[in-house]
Amino acid sequence: MNVPVVQIAPTLQPFADALSQSMRLYRTTQLDLLHDTLLKAFVDNIHRDHSLEPFFQVCITVPLFLGDFQAGFYLFNQKTNHFLRVCDSVTGLIEPPQLDEKIPGIDIREVEDLHERRFYPLFPRFGTARQDPRPKQGRQELYDPDPYFTSHSLLGLYTVSPVERITEEDHRFFQILTRWIGNKLNNRLIANRHLEHLQFLSSLGRDIGHNIIVPNMHLKYLLRQMEKQLDELRQFEEQAKKLFEKGISAQEFSKTLARCRRQREALEESYRELLKHHTQISLYLESLFREQHFQKGHLVLKPTRCYVERDIILPQLELYKKKLERQGITIEKPTNLYQQEFPLMVDVGLLSQVYANLFSNAVKYTRQIIDHQGKPRKALAYGAEMVEDFPVPGRKGIKFNVFTTGPPLSEKEREEIFQE
Repeated sequence: MNVPVVQIAPTLQPFADALSQSMRLYRTTQLDLLHDTLLKAFVDNIHRDHSLEPFFQVCITVPLFLGDFQAGFYLFNQKTNHFLRVCDSVTGLIEPPQLDEKIPGIDIREVEDLHERRFYPLFPRFGTARQDPRPKQGRQELYDPDPYFTSHSLLGLYTVSPVERITEEDHRFFQILTRWIGNKLNNRLIANRHLEHLQFLSSLGRDIGHNIIVPNMHLKYLLRQMEKQLDELRQFEEQAKKLFEKGISAQEFSKTLARCRRQREALEESYRELLKHHTQISLYLESLFREQHFQKGHLVLKPTRCYVERDIILPQLELYKKKLERQGITIEKPTNLYQQEFPLMVDVGLLSQVYANLFSNAVKYTRQIIDHQGKPRKALAYGAEMVEDFPVPGRKGIKFNVFTTGPPLSEKEREEIFQE
């Protein structure tokens, strides 16, 4: 095969070199008709669907056309340094993925034969220099580089067995196949991560609407209330001037002083309400608008030492106390929580929002019931209890709860309650 000699711009030379390298590779690894046709069929099929599960299944099906082969697909879990089997030619798609402790983790970076299986490591790219994760000078990147972008990142493993039936022709085919698989797997993992990131941002937007915009509307109401009180104070000031110009009796002075006191107390109450809501909104803003949330694509916790009832539950309950009372809802506080309570490391801002949402829902959805004494009752209760063997055997956890009166959810409602 003769390639015409052409003038190539310096900026395009690295890409020309990469193409030349690939051409040399394919010249030295020419496949027979069956393997070549199967590779083309694989490439054609993986472009029809861009999700992960069908991709795993197509990859596992390929060796079946070459004879009595079994294949397995593994993803590398960076947190545990183990491989999870997500699909194989016996079971098909495996949900949830299964841990395979026989595979020695990140040590497999070359093709190896282990446990009667041939392991092909899956990388994002082959035969190219490691991508520099740093942005070019003068160029502002919108996000930190995704680890899947780097060519040296081990994404997973592709296994074929039995090893003794793999011919040289088969081996060359699987080497080319796994280069394709690694690249396309990388693209799908990146797409999945970015989709999760977008879904998280959408969810965060709803939280901002509920926990920032709605309380801010109440702040506007409080400001208008203060505006009326200040207007009344101005009117009172004018009336007081007229009284002093005419001369004022002891009785009139006493009435004026009492009215002045009422105005001051009303302003002080409005100030306290404003201060409470400002404190809560500041807490919500800090916890919802952390830079790490947007960088990572999920909530990043900042635990601090606190007493949950004193520092989280009671301040949130105080904000909803008047609304609950207007709905005729009584608040039942636990008798044992204070004695049981001890400091915990929690994210105060995010847990405060959880309780705020629960108390807000209690205002809307608490219903009246007839208690065991035959009396009507609307109530909200909160508490906590110790849970044995949680989150793992041998450890103790704490379950915090909020209960309200009303009919229980139906089976259908329970299934749909957490669906978007």
